[in-house]
Amino acid sequence: MSFKTMPLRQALETDLLDALSTDYDLFDEYLDTLEIRIYDGDTVLNEFLDLHDLYTEQNIAGIVVNGNLRVHAPIIDFELDTYSCFLLVSGSLDCTRLAAGCAEIIVEGNLTVADVMVAYYNHGTIEIGGDLHATLLIIDDHGASIKGKIDAATFCRGWQIPAADYSSWKSILLPEVAAQLLDEDHYLFAGDVRFLKLLQDGTPIFKPGLRHISANNNPAPQVVGFDSIKPLLQHLPARYEDYPMALAEKMPERDELKFLLFDGTTVLESLDLDDPAYFGIVVAGDLIVNGNILNENTDGACSLVVLGNLKAKNIIVGGQLIYVTGYVAVQELLMGIYNHGEFTSHSYVWAPVVIADDYRFQFEDFAGVKVLDFNGDDDKEIIKEKVIDELFDQEEWFLYYSVAREGIPLLKPIVQRSVITLQDFSRLLNAPLFGPDHTRVAINEDGWHIALNRGGEIDEDGEQVPSSITAIHTDDEKNFFYYIREDNTVGALVEDEDENWVSAPADMEDEVLKVFSIAENYVNRKITWNNKLKKTIDKDKLWQLIWMFRNTPDETVFQGLAIAVFNRVLYAAEYPYAYIFTRYPEESEHRGLADSPYWLTGAALLDGLITAGWAGEITRSVPLSESIDDLNSVLDYYWGVNIQLHERFVKDPIDKLFMCGLNGMLMDRGGALLRLDAGVGSFIIAGMHVKDLDILNELMHPFGVFPKYFTDADEEEEAALKKIAEALKKAEIVALHAARIHQAQLWDYVYNERGDVKYWQEWIDDLKYQLELKGGTAALFRGEEDAPLMEPELDHWLSWCEKYEAISEECNIILE
Repeated sequence: MSFKTMPLRQALETDLLDALSTDYDLFDEYLDTLEIRIYDGDTVLNEFLDLHDLYTEQNIAGIVVNGNLRVHAPIIDFELDTYSCFLLVSGSLDCTRLAAGCAEIIVEGNLTVADVMVAYYNHGTIEIGGDLHATLLIIDDHGASIKGKIDAATFCRGWQIPAADYSSWKSILLPEVAAQLLDEDHYLFAGDVRFLKLLQDGTPIFKPGLRHISANNNPAPQVVGFDSIKPLLQHLPARYEDYPMALAEKMPERDELKFLLFDGTTVLESLDLDDPAYFGIVVAGDLIVNGNILNENTDGACSLVVLGNLKAKNIIVGGQLIYVTGYVAVQELLMGIYNHGEFTSHSYVWAPVVIADDYRFQFEDFAGVKVLDFNGDDDKEIIKEKVIDELFDQEEWFLYYSVAREGIPLLKPIVQRSVITLQDFSRLLNAPLFGPDHTRVAINEDGWHIALNRGGEIDEDGEQVPSSITAIHTDDEKNFFYYIREDNTVGALVEDEDENWVSAPADMEDEVLKVFSIAENYVNRKITWNNKLKKTIDKDKLWQLIWMFRNTPDETVFQGLAIAVFNRVLYAAEYPYAYIFTRYPEESEHRGLADSPYWLTGAALLDGLITAGWAGEITRSVPLSESIDDLNSVLDYYWGVNIQLHERFVKDPIDKLFMCGLNGMLMDRGGALLRLDAGVGSFIIAGMHVKDLDILNELMHPFGVFPKYFTDADEEEEAALKKIAEALKKAEIVALHAARIHQAQLWDYVYNERGDVKYWQEWIDDLKYQLELKGGTAALFRGEEDAPLMEPELDHWLSWCEKYEAISEECNIILE
């Protein structure tokens, strides 16, 4: 068909080539010799298009088709690394075979290929705006983008096609072609000129029926013993055993164990691993399960080893070994339950939702999935957001296998937004994640950086900064900037290849909407997180607690510092997200508050006391001599003294023995140097009057801070107390009542870790056990509605033990 030509230089002066990403400034000396061909309207070509030959021999830089293009022949680019003729089609493209190398190929409509489309090497790109229809799609490390549906069997050895149908050349090539092209490792580069020549010539290359993967081609299942399985597995690496299922080799009944073996690619409608007939199932090839892989016996189910790729609709398992040498592709939910199982994959993993309920997933770093903790409060909110409510009991939070077996979709449908309204934009900027003193908030999670900027401040040019929302993904290079236009609608900018912000083009509208929804999801999750952490503080008691640290005659100075500590704790209680990530990010990182935010107000209190100079933090990771200034600063504030350290602390860190000695020295002053224990490894120390310790404990404990007064034990006193303690372990009512007079002493030894610490820790655990045993069903159902009444003395001491148990879970007990 007829076409017109235009010099490349002239074409670049128009908008004809705006869709291309090639930097033609590098072609300056060729701009006048290279031409482009332009076909106006629907076009039919009957000749083979050799894109590299067109460029090098005919000086054709590219072909532009303003309409649909039908080529009754192959289109092949033989060059992988430099330049070839580009192909720009504003409509749809139809050809017999297509191989894309370094060329830019952009088709705004659908692409239909009678046989195979091949995209190879990473120096080119092919973009399909619509659907792809082909017998086979092969992508080998190429920047292919197909925005519509893929109607083809797929082949890939990497991440470019999630869950490709084939990843072995031998599985798709005719045997005679495989013998000709594959090397000794069964490898073939898709840009191999021999392969491309076969494509050009129309030679039969691929096995028939590649699109029809079905159970009709399954290998016959074989019931075999361990000796038949071991040669298939013994070369495979395993984290906890010599090789997968090596445990069977050591079992006394190994000769009776049965295994089900599928020797080749296998398609099943469903797979129930609650099968006591088999110790394990081995598939020597790919395993495709159209439905679900399930089992309810999470304490000893049938194991599964796949020597290839694994695909399923849902996988909900536990209590066995699952080992996959290839990739894992799950349409909806991948969930592991209980700690008697593990799931290993040595390649890519694709699954919209992965949940671990006390379960081990052994994935490579490049698997690229986030494993949600079923028992973690934050992850539980994400699970609720993604998974249908019917699958889990919403109170006890266990899984309904009956729902999983129904075959209904387990994931909530994704609602696609069609517009970003001003209300949507304002809702994010009014999120309760901002503190009263900040106009910017950032969220960094899963590779996303979401920045909310309320604006209003004046920049260096004297202009008022506008409000905005930025969403950037570090790995995918997705950079979006949302703002309010003059007409009060929401606009979007994207970052181009030169890192300049430009208006988002019309063909990116779906991506603009999608990314905004992603940002909205992350903000909503953080709002939920923030609201759960908010606390109501008794301000009178907080002020009373802070005032207990006064030890200066200058009330004005103390009051100023006290107000700062007071406000800091209230800030943490009212604005948890802002405290951790905006107001005090460095101190919060030091405390690990992002991962353990529930002691936020306690951390704010301790750091406030340290900042005011009323407490000091002394690490146990270095010798105490390196922290002598911090120690003496605290001692000087409370008692006006400084000490010289024993020579052993040139090498040794602070410890309980040191604190005991120091408190012995301070006893005449009525002073106590305390460890403000909040479960951190370091010693946070502060001073107090011994007479005020009870009230200090009462005020500190609600913050999750437990002052410890380390002193030497009196041997005679402890020996007498142990006799009383041993008698109490019988949980006899009379003895329990009589021992109430000794409760304070017992608590002192247990709580303040005095004397034989190990004994007292074991004693209180034993006492609690005996009390529960004595209480029977009343203790078992204690606290529940309609529970039987418990004997008052048992109830009193059990509450006493439970109080300590709660404290000990949050403290670092020091066992000498």
